[in-house]
Amino acid sequence: MKKSLILTLWMISLSGMVIFGNAQSMNHILTISDLQKSIGKWRGTLTYLDYTSGKPYTMPADIIFSFTENQSGLIRSYEYPDEPKANEKDTLVIEKNGTLFNKEKIASQKLTRSGDFTILTEYEGVDGNENKVAIIRHTYSLEGNGFSIKKEVKFIGTDTWIKRNEYLFTKEVKVALTDKALFTKIAQLDSLVFAAYNTQNMPEFKKYFTENLEWFQDNGGLLDYETVFRNFQTMFNNENKLTRELVKGSLEVHPIKNYGAIEIGKHLFKHMENGKLEIGEFRFLMIWKNDNDKWRLSKVVSYDH
Repeated sequence: MKKSLILTLWMISLSGMVIFGNAQSMNHILTISDLQKSIGKWRGTLTYLDYTSGKPYTMPADIIFSFTENQSGLIRSYEYPDEPKANEKDTLVIEKNGTLFNKEKIASQKLTRSGDFTILTEYEGVDGNENKVAIIRHTYSLEGNGFSIKKEVKFIGTDTWIKRNEYLFTKEVKVALTDKALFTKIAQLDSLVFAAYNTQNMPEFKKYFTENLEWFQDNGGLLDYETVFRNFQTMFNNENKLTRELVKGSLEVHPIKNYGAIEIGKHLFKHMENGKLEIGEFRFLMIWKNDNDKWRLSKVVSYDH
């Protein structure tokens, strides 16, 4: 399916290594200094499979990276605002002449001159969820203002990778220092509303929109609340599952005095067609209304199709 078909669906709803132009190959020996751009506090979400309900569950999560005192490793601190008892801290080191990261074999790496990186590690171990031997891999990806950590497993004798969990983080940008809390709030709301969209949870999804919603589509016109959600339901009933992912580092947040906030960014819509993953990238602008700390979307603009 080409981008045009992805666009049509969205309007209805409303261990190989790739090296890019300025990236360094596996011939480069990875060092802690290559991860300099990760230093600081990142805010975002953790999504994992809830075995009670059998559905993905998303919760707020933050991460802080700092160098060890001797600059030989990274101290990683996880913070969970809703479950502080789960907070944890560990140290990541690079060993064996740059072949091991966090005691796991580096299967591939991509490093750019701007400081972005993608590091994929693998090891054989026992999957804690099913207590079976598996290849376990972690993907650490930093691009622009976005950072993610993904854990996947592949059981011995199979060819399928299963995603166990994924952290998605963002660093605050393009807002005043006094608005850091606002950026964090909107970034987390974005994760939550589209987690509901991706799992086709209509009751959860609808609660993030005002009933006087105005949805503007550059090549589709203006749609009201009833039309938008009638079309979303049609799409949810379709066997073609379309999922949305925020483009890392694209998020902007701007306050609106006595009203709420503007959210601007880019997102990807993904769809499997004939066994192939098809992806379309579009721009969006959304206006959040804050009604006594109840945040809902009152206007959505989808464009650049």
